[in-house]
Amino acid sequence: MKHRSLNLAIAVLVIFGVLLSACAPAATQAPAATEAPAEVEAPAESEAPAESEAPAAGEMTFVLVPKNLGNPYFDTANKGAQEAAGELGVTVLYQGSATADATEQITLLNSLIAQKVSGLAISANDSDALVPTGKAAMDAGIPVVTFDSAIAEGGRIFHINQAEASGIAAVQIQMASDLAGGEGQIAILSATSTAPNQNAWIELMKEELQKPEYANLELVTTVYGDDQDEKSYNEAVGLMKTYPDLKVIIAPTTVGIAASARAVQDQDMVGKVMVTGLGTPNQMREYVKSGASPQFALWNPGDLGYLSIYALNALASGAIEGKPGDKFDGGKLGEYTVLDDGTVLLGDPTVFNADNIDDFDF
Repeated sequence: MKHRSLNLAIAVLVIFGVLLSACAPAATQAPAATEAPAEVEAPAESEAPAESEAPAAGEMTFVLVPKNLGNPYFDTANKGAQEAAGELGVTVLYQGSATADATEQITLLNSLIAQKVSGLAISANDSDALVPTGKAAMDAGIPVVTFDSAIAEGGRIFHINQAEASGIAAVQIQMASDLAGGEGQIAILSATSTAPNQNAWIELMKEELQKPEYANLELVTTVYGDDQDEKSYNEAVGLMKTYPDLKVIIAPTTVGIAASARAVQDQDMVGKVMVTGLGTPNQMREYVKSGASPQFALWNPGDLGYLSIYALNALASGAIEGKPGDKFDGGKLGEYTVLDDGTVLLGDPTVFNADNIDDFDF
């Protein structure tokens, strides 16, 4: 028993010694453990500028916030924004939510405000809901502009408007006249009969037709496809049957223009009836190349993103305050002025045709 007790005591002493020796390094390593996070954080701080090709200290970082990511329209806007960033020597981040949701957008914007970014260019998912968030950003010293879709007044400094109604109306009549050779019957295939923007454009198109240069164009009727593909298609077929001398269908709606062009193809009327109006390059590429819709128009979202960054740069650098009458440099797009209604007008819509249709992807 004595030997067993002695052996047990020795074993306990050995184990205790091992424990002491194991604990000793931990005590010496404690400072290293506290230093490790600093070593991890230091590269993060030095690497952040590397993402924008090692910008100079104090470089401004702007954020382009679309309605949602994965949308070719906004991806094109981002390409323009990145082009502007390269010219100005600033960083532009492109951040948004997967879905076009105002609540998610507000959450993202609150995070960006906390990060104290240099400026925000936002396409609003909800004009009124984003006002408090936009105001919070401006109260924090962060300039806010909107593009494509405006935050209501009070939530942004100014809105960059892609086009004005009169310009949209004028370019559509001009295209119709070009396609008709300056004379003949034309018709309008609109969205719904109650759509305010469509009705405004139609009234302005009628006013445009009163100009002497369009005296030989005859607007025979206006029909409505309700922004439904099948109904728009059937209305286009009906126009061609009702008006055998019809030369041009103007469809100031992305649904109506594609449906009308498809109807022209299906009815073997390419070259006899031509379609124009407002659409996107991706949906209309086939019809431009087939001759069903030789030309159509829309604003260029790349230019919209480009101008948004130039606007933020002017605001953040103190070149302008954003008040009506303020002028700022828009790079390759020229000089811009803040209008009395708190907007900046991008300019005339872009006309797409066989020469440039493949240059765009949205």
